[in-house]
Amino acid sequence: MKEFLLTILFATLSVDAFCQNPNTLFVTYSRSKPEPVYNRDVQGGAGYKAVASHSFGLRYFMKSSKIITLETGIDYSQFDFKLDYVGMPDIVIPDITQSIKVVSIPVYAHLTFLKYLFINGGLLLDAEIDKKDSDIDKQTGIGLGLGAGLKYSYKHANIFLNPFFERHGLMSFGKQESGVRQSVINPGVRIGLGYSF
Repeated sequence: MKEFLLTILFATLSVDAFCQNPNTLFVTYSRSKPEPVYNRDVQGGAGYKAVASHSFGLRYFMKSSKIITLETGIDYSQFDFKLDYVGMPDIVIPDITQSIKVVSIPVYAHLTFLKYLFINGGLLLDAEIDKKDSDIDKQTGIGLGLGAGLKYSYKHANIFLNPFFERHGLMSFGKQESGVRQSVINPGVRIGLGYSF
């Protein structure tokens, strides 16, 4: 946990170094279909089916040039999964749904080109909260994200649409009992409404 807090502190300090030009604050919402995956082949491990999930967040774009922007913020996500099993004839097994809740801090480079297009990507600092009955490995750690999208500005108002692919908890901060680990891959689309100041 100390490493996680130290990483957040360095990310916050680096934010001040990039604040030279007008910045933009966005409120965001995303829909995605996350799925736990193993870091290597597992025989007989539990399987999962993705269920549509959602995230809410704030994104802060700190402009440093016409092309490059530092993108950071905070996202709250709830990921839902259904256990996948081999059915037996004439036996009805009810769906079992599990959920995990993750708070993420993105530290992204945001590159704009052709005025309305952008690509973004970088590190995700993940912390799983409110761990309950889920048998999916804890997602606290470092993940990765990559996306591309469209954005439009009118005076101080801004909007963006950002299809993305994320992998949460790729490097864990916790102890791992075995060499096999689950991390959550999360493809989806994010929309943001913002104000420049």
